[in-house]
Amino acid sequence: MPGRTILAARGVPWIIGSALLLVAAASLYAFTGGAASQPSSAPAPSSGDISYGPTDAQQLVIEYSDFQCPFCAEYAKIMAQLRQEYGDRVQFVFRFFPLSNHKYGMISARAAYAAFLQDKFWEMHDLLFDKQMEWSESSDPIPYFDSYAKSLGLNIDQFHRDMEAQSTTDFINGQADAGSVAGVTRTPWFVVGDRSVLPRTIEEFRKLIEAGL
Repeated sequence: MPGRTILAARGVPWIIGSALLLVAAASLYAFTGGAASQPSSAPAPSSGDISYGPTDAQQLVIEYSDFQCPFCAEYAKIMAQLRQEYGDRVQFVFRFFPLSNHKYGMISARAAYAAFLQDKFWEMHDLLFDKQMEWSESSDPIPYFDSYAKSLGLNIDQFHRDMEAQSTTDFINGQADAGSVAGVTRTPWFVVGDRSVLPRTIEEFRKLIEAGL
């Protein structure tokens, strides 16, 4: 499975409905089942990471994600609930891993990072996943990203400058390249504690998290 061309996230079109998406998710589980838990060599969190929760937490959850990945959008709902439940005891780290077969994977990552630079990452994160069908099926996602930025009260001129900055692209590529070196091959890719895992349900996530608390 070469580089960042991700087999599991080839993209089930949203227009086929949630039922077929669940069937595709079942295929994802079957595909990853043999490697659902393995030692992780993902880089430890640093001050440059985008994170939620205490940096000295006993338990760590890292997610490598692509905003155009439909599976990531499904898992985003689980992660939001987990951040609400464990945000005072667990450090949740988000890392960019835009897929080469998603034409808006990089530009949506740049929008999210530009929002991060104005302290609105998680709000933009939620909007990008909640409205994924809207912008990912458009001929031009920029007007949608602008509308999300305006709804969050961002400075639009600064938002555009940060989206277009080489430093933004470098940050995203740096995280993705480091993830590839660490063995990340698809999205979503999770690390809980020191192991790469793909829990199938929120209950499985809770068990893994609780084991480290």
